[in-house]
Formats: sequence, C-alpha cells, structure tokens
Amino acid sequence: MALLGKKDGKARAGLFIFGGMMQYVVLSKQGGKTYRLEECIDAPYDTGSAGGEIFSNQEVIEDNLKTLKKHVGRKWADEVYAGIQSKDVLLRTVELPQMDLADIKESFRFEFDKFFPIPVEEAIYDVALIDRPVGPGGDDVLADAITQCLASAVRVSTVENLMLAAHKHNLKLSGVEPSPVAMLRCMMGPHHPSGFNIYALAGLVSSVIIASYRDNGIVYRNTTQSFATDDPSGRNIANFTRDLQATVKFATTQMRGFVADKVYIGGYGLTHPQPLKASVEDMVNSPVETVNPWELWTIGNQPKQTYGWEVALGLALRPSEVK
Repeated sequence: MALLGKKDGKARAGLFIFGGMMQYVVLSKQGGKTYRLEECIDAPYDTGSAGGEIFSNQEVIEDNLKTLKKHVGRKWADEVYAGIQSKDVLLRTVELPQMDLADIKESFRFEFDKFFPIPVEEAIYDVALIDRPVGPGGDDVLADAITQCLASAVRVSTVENLMLAAHKHNLKLSGVEPSPVAMLRCMMGPHHPSGFNIYALAGLVSSVIIASYRDNGIVYRNTTQSFATDDPSGRNIANFTRDLQATVKFATTQMRGFVADKVYIGGYGLTHPQPLKASVEDMVNSPVETVNPWELWTIGNQPKQTYGWEVALGLALRPSEVK
C-alpha cells in the first residue's frame, strides 16, 4: 500500500525514521531473484524539543537528513521509499460495497470518519484490496457483494513535513508507506505463504504483531514493548509473548477458522533468539520460526548485524507497481 506515487529505478532504497533512529538501506537487483546490499546506514535522530513527534517540525527533519547525508557514501538512490512509524499511521481492515478500486478510494472519503479519529480534510488516506475470510457467522452469499479492504491514514502535516524536508536535501521520495506494511512484506519473503500466520517484530522502540491470511495483513497491533536494552529478568520477552498471545486470541474473533500455521519472529529481540523463541513456543500451539530477511530474500554483502532492518528492507523491496 502506497500513500504517494511511484516511479521506476534500478537501485531501490528504504528510509525509516523511528524514535531516535534513522535507517537507510540501498539494494541493487542482481541476476535472477537476488539482490546486493549497496549501503546500510543507521544514525541517531535528534528529535529536539519535539520529543516523540518526529515529523512535527520540518526544520528538525531537515537537520537530521543533513546528518544522514554525511553518512551516505554517494548520492541518494534514484528510488527511495520512506516509512511512517506505526504510532503515526492508522491501519484498519474494513468491509465496503463491491466496486472498482478507483471508485472505492473515491467513495471512502464519505466513510472515513467511521473508521478514523481524525478529520478527512487533515488526512492522506489510501485503500487496498485484500483477501480475507468471512468472519464468524458470515454469509458467503452476502460476502459476494462485499469488498474486503485495508485502509490506511496519516495526517497531511506528517507527510508534508517529511516531503518538504527531503526536497530541501535533493532527496526525491518515490512513495511513503506505513511501516507495518513494509515489515510484513519483508518478513513474508518473495514467496507468499498460504493460510493463516502470525508475523511479530520485536522492535527497538515498540513492537508490531500482525495476523495474516495468505499475503494479507488482517489484524495489526502496535505495542509499547521495547527491546532497546538488555533485560536479564526476561520481562521484555514475557510481555512480548503475552501481547502476541492476545493478538492470536483476537484474530480468532476476526477470521473464521483462524489457526496460525506458523509464527514468524524478527527484530531487535533476536539478540536473544532462543529465549524469545522458547517463550513464544510455550504460549502458542503453532511452530515458531525466527526470520533472517537477508537470507530470505537472497541478499548478498549482508551487514554484521542482520536483525532490526525489517522495515527499511521492506521499503527497499517494495515493487514498483503495488496493486
């Protein structure tokens, strides 16, 4: 799902700003379905007086992008996609009357306030079609007249501040995307699974847990659980596991017959992969697998630290044409 336009290019880059961090990843397509990492940069992000509101001040963004550019060993990539962190973007799965996608996007403006708590005049939104099983007690015949969609919304000021600051430094953004969507793309890999699954990012600032059906995210949950610091007590892992278990239970109310074929885990929590995996295995009745996206996507020239890049990679791996 994209919130802005797209263009073609050879080298693809992902830019993700979250909390006090900036990540910039550039990939080039190699022969077949392989990639090469050209640049992989992380740098601190100074929020200034804005605190956690990282996109509230254009000048602050400009200053931080100037710092990031000093770390970039060449010019910006021709095609760069930026991610909006999960706390600044809203995602909803919605049911709408059966129409063409263009008509759905146009008419959704009049349905917007039913799903989002911000005025439509102050938002940029997008709608994408998804494949979703009928809910409990659903009527299969009635379902033929319903379109299942994923709707996203972000404040206009958030995108405008980012775009204007990027333009100041000759960084031409090809698109802006919700970070959970990019994370899901990355962790699913190039070959989309069938059935139901759980994808969980044990994050540096916050964590994201997604219940999916085929290649579609259906339930998105952003939690405050952070893996920024080492925790010998195991409290972080225990809290993350409880959040994941609660998401699984909620998914059963949203998707008929939901039983996860597998639970996939990524993110900074993989600094301790075995305790994290063991904790989740004790709480869910599904196989659990940790994800190395660099191996999953066959990316050469991997960085020393392979975990924690899921969103930036997902942005760089975004196809030019997203349906």
